[in-house]
Amino acid sequence: MPSTLALDPRALAAAEDLPLLAQTIVEGFLDGLHRSPFLGYSTEFSSYRPYVAGDNLRHLDWKVWARTDELYIKQFEDDTNLRGQILLDTSASMDFGAGDGNKFAYGRILAAVLAQLMVRQRDAPGLVLFGSTARQALPAQASRMHAMEIFAMLANCTAVGTTILGEDLSGIVQTFVRRGIVVVISDFFASEETVFALLRQLHGQRQETLVFHVMAPEELDLSVEGEFIMEDSETAEEIVVNADDFRAEYRRRVEAFRERIRGECLKVEADYEPIRTDQPLDGALMRYLEKRAAV
Repeated sequence: MPSTLALDPRALAAAEDLPLLAQTIVEGFLDGLHRSPFLGYSTEFSSYRPYVAGDNLRHLDWKVWARTDELYIKQFEDDTNLRGQILLDTSASMDFGAGDGNKFAYGRILAAVLAQLMVRQRDAPGLVLFGSTARQALPAQASRMHAMEIFAMLANCTAVGTTILGEDLSGIVQTFVRRGIVVVISDFFASEETVFALLRQLHGQRQETLVFHVMAPEELDLSVEGEFIMEDSETAEEIVVNADDFRAEYRRRVEAFRERIRGECLKVEADYEPIRTDQPLDGALMRYLEKRAAV
């Protein structure tokens, strides 16, 4: 399957570019699945009932008629309109990484593509933006027009402030009373206890949770050489580091950080998916579809 992220993040500069971008990625991805059971939406056979004058003839089971000479209508259980809440981190730490590897550009594209995919599956996407504050940008609704509103909101949001997973975000999660899927897109550069509290709350609200832990290659590999200054993008705090001396320890700490998030996800039955922003979106989309099919 071809890569579904060979895109310049500058394409997000205008709101009108994002719908085409999302549609192109989703359609290309689904075409690559060929006859996958993930295509379309979920409508399952439930039972039969006798035919009544005026019933739609398309729902007649002609094989049953051929065997019994009786007319029966096939009834289906429509499993559409699952609510899919997309939680996108808009803190300043997300605005990191060069070119296509910028975390915020990547996260916005992923959020837009997931919204498009949800509409394609006839589900109801919603959007929550969180950083120093949290707001339910758009509640979950199932319509193409609603998806366009999500695209416009994503195209115009910016990454600023610190990552605070506080009472405002908790209040929004409390409104998720109907069971659905929550997708969290973040680098999780926040207090680990607040991250864990969010995951526990989502579990308590009976939400199927999928965590995309987004990090740039520069953060994971520390590929720079020699002495340099590391600056916290949220607090502006600076420290001088010798990359050659610190690289092994740095990578150990990053991996430990990711393992802590993974471990907490495991405790609350959330799916954890680490993402490098230099990798295509295919894996993330497939992970979502797998989660969607399991609900």
